[in-house]
Amino acid sequence: METSTINLKPLKKSERMVILDFIRGIAIFGILVVNMAWFNAPLFAQMGDLVFWDDLPNKIARLFILLFFESKFYPLFAVLFGIGFYFFIQKASDNLRPVVFRYRMRLLYLLIFGILHVVFLWHGDILIIYALFGFVMTWFHKSSDKTLLVWAGVFVLLPIVMVAGLVALLQLAMHIPEAAEPIKISFAEQEKYAATFVERAVQVYRTGSFGEIMRVRLTDYTHSLNGILFIFPNIVSLFLIGFYMGRKQVFSDIPNALRILKKVFYWCLPIAIVFTSLYAYSSMTYSMMMPDWGMLMIIAGSIIGGMAQMFVYLYLLTLAYHKGLFRKLVDSIAKVGRMAFTNYLMQSVICTTIAFSYGLGLYGQINYWQGILLTVLIYAVQVVWSHYWLKHFRFGPFEWFWRTLTYGKIQPMRLDENR
Repeated sequence: METSTINLKPLKKSERMVILDFIRGIAIFGILVVNMAWFNAPLFAQMGDLVFWDDLPNKIARLFILLFFESKFYPLFAVLFGIGFYFFIQKASDNLRPVVFRYRMRLLYLLIFGILHVVFLWHGDILIIYALFGFVMTWFHKSSDKTLLVWAGVFVLLPIVMVAGLVALLQLAMHIPEAAEPIKISFAEQEKYAATFVERAVQVYRTGSFGEIMRVRLTDYTHSLNGILFIFPNIVSLFLIGFYMGRKQVFSDIPNALRILKKVFYWCLPIAIVFTSLYAYSSMTYSMMMPDWGMLMIIAGSIIGGMAQMFVYLYLLTLAYHKGLFRKLVDSIAKVGRMAFTNYLMQSVICTTIAFSYGLGLYGQINYWQGILLTVLIYAVQVVWSHYWLKHFRFGPFEWFWRTLTYGKIQPMRLDENR
């Protein structure tokens, strides 16, 4: 017990893996590319047929995002989250219980950050999801490698099976005259509510008071809660895969990592091509508001295609890092990754200030291709800012605050402070 308690402290800077920070920095960019549209439109506008920008340039930009970004980068971040869990519990040499307890406290604080993020900034938060499913991941800290992989497979398939079951039951009910009419009326009312809410939300986000925006934002967030059950359980599988990769020390030896990831790459590339194409087609053709076979195609394409393409990216990024391509840029992106938590929250601050009434009030006016350009600009600022911040400090400000809460004592912040 004493040994575990003594070793319970953050990793030293020298123990960090720059490649993981680099990949994390890339993930933060990809997440912003996807989130930019969600900063400028209510959830229903993105899920249904109420697309704001439907001209040819924006269709091309949306297709580009669907094919190369959407559902590809939160899985990348989730795998890194699982690897981070492995590193965290390695701080104990014997008794894991106090370390796992401390990690769960870390998740609890992340959950609180996520709740505050939703209440005061943006409905598209992912921190709550990571915190909640992170608790599930901690149940597997003593599991065998085989158990990790089996359950990873279960959690990949779970949302697809659940949606397939829901769609099958609904289609069956539609063939029963007594049930079909009430179901049709219910979905018609839902679509009417969605259209009314989108119209009201756009007006409030663009011109309303902070209190009015907060109330609409919380309503917007409740619309996404079904995703916790029907979409996001696959995050647990990604956590478990990352935990497994940490156990196998995949990234402790980059040439070995490349050998492993190259095999995975050749398996995943054709899967990614097929299922990502399915996802892009179905997303531009069907609505997520109607539980039908189109929705199932979207979910299956998103989860399977997203995971497969994530592994394709993971190999390519590792290869680029190993080859030393664009070394200065890689080092700069790694600094963004070291401050990923801060940069994620700052993206919300910047984008909501641009979109909401208390800032520039441009909500609903930044389309897909403009959003891509704006993402590049914001990310470039974050690259520069992260570089200069880390010249003076050990962590990003929110990383420091989170660590301080986790370990129950103020962590050294400036580089010239004693450890």
